[in-house]
Amino acid sequence: MSKITKFINSEVARTFYALVFLFIVVYFMVIMQQVSDNRFLGSGEANKPLRDVGFEWFNFITSYSVPDIMVFSSLGIMLVGVTILSNSWRKRLIFWRRFIWVTGFLYLYRGFTIVSTTLPPPKECVPIYTSNFRDLLTRGSLMIVGADRSCTDNIYSGHTMILTTSLINWIIYGRFRVLKVYALLHAVAGYYTVIASHLHFTVDVLLAIFITYAIYIIYYSLVRSAVLKRFHAELGHTELDEHLNTNVQYQKIAHTPHILNRHLIPLITWMDGLDLRWKTIDLAGTLPITQRDREMSYAGDPMGI
Repeated sequence: MSKITKFINSEVARTFYALVFLFIVVYFMVIMQQVSDNRFLGSGEANKPLRDVGFEWFNFITSYSVPDIMVFSSLGIMLVGVTILSNSWRKRLIFWRRFIWVTGFLYLYRGFTIVSTTLPPPKECVPIYTSNFRDLLTRGSLMIVGADRSCTDNIYSGHTMILTTSLINWIIYGRFRVLKVYALLHAVAGYYTVIASHLHFTVDVLLAIFITYAIYIIYYSLVRSAVLKRFHAELGHTELDEHLNTNVQYQKIAHTPHILNRHLIPLITWMDGLDLRWKTIDLAGTLPITQRDREMSYAGDPMGI
């Protein structure tokens, strides 16, 4: 294998691919934000916010800079903190790549939700008007760096997504309880400022919390499934899922005739770099049982695992 081929299929290269994906998705999202603003301007509707329980309960924060500071500080502290806590460059790359991939998927979904249904701005705001594709790209670049802001990017709060992402990553990678408590308090305070500043409706915040948590659960569950499948293959069960699906005793307990997302396991394996890492490890040698134990376990276990 040449050096170029080896690099193309390396941990660093996989991280670069994730960055390219995120860049494309972010551009797509900001274009959808502008399309939503143009649609709102063309509708002729009054710029009147919807009734919102959070707006009624929380004291109004006049500046958007407050939630911006809460979000960017949460993100920055999390990225630096987890990077420092990771005790090898490979683990740092794994963390960053996972963060980038999941953030990309979250922003991709956000782009579709923004353009699907256009809601009025949560408070007085001048929507962005763009007359051609070049304007879309130019204003989009300004939006990416924070120099411009759209008005109707509602339904799914990007600020809340970042706050929740920071909290989840501290829970997964944080070694000390105090860091996890801090992350929770920071996230809750951030949610409050997002609503109190009328940056987003309360429903935007609630949906973003749930969607972010769900996407992380799906990603990490698939990582776990891929690793377990590989370990069971080392034990001799190359078709573990099919075996469990047809095993009567297992199905009496689990009752899952068909497993969701099985087709995504090869994709997640590549995205996460699992295939690169288990090439460097003797999985069979790391399993806590001998070949004789394996044979006895298969003979004595009616479930075969």
